[in-house]
Amino acid sequence: MINKNMPYIYNYLQEIAWYFGSHGINGECCGELSLVEFMALKKVCENPDNSIQEIGNALNFTKSGATRIINRLENKGYVVRENSSIDGRVCCVSTTVKGSQEMKKIMDKYTNYLDDVLNELEPQMIENIYDVLEVLVKALQQKKHLA
Repeated sequence: MINKNMPYIYNYLQEIAWYFGSHGINGECCGELSLVEFMALKKVCENPDNSIQEIGNALNFTKSGATRIINRLENKGYVVRENSSIDGRVCCVSTTVKGSQEMKKIMDKYTNYLDDVLNELEPQMIENIYDVLEVLVKALQQKKHLA
């Protein structure tokens, strides 16, 4: 039996996604990046020298879908591809200086926005929000790995 709060939780998550997704702040998500490109660049920044397949797996894309996204990021000058020093058959992706700077700019923008939105809450409430979101993300990641 589904918990009676699930529809409300789902609706709240959709609302949050709207404010932090491709709609973004003032109708702008991530500079000249689409939300999908932003998420891929974020994965590359978090895990340098990942293969395209690893990036695709992290975002739940096929290898060909991830390749198309990496192509777009490479054309914009945010990432570069190099052969792996461990296995030359594997293509690894790293951020460029431009990519790292853009990611920092976007993250700073949204961090400042969120700080402004939540600044009147008690520190314990912000800690609770953090804890709940961490549990939710870990549960989603675990479920993805089981699927």
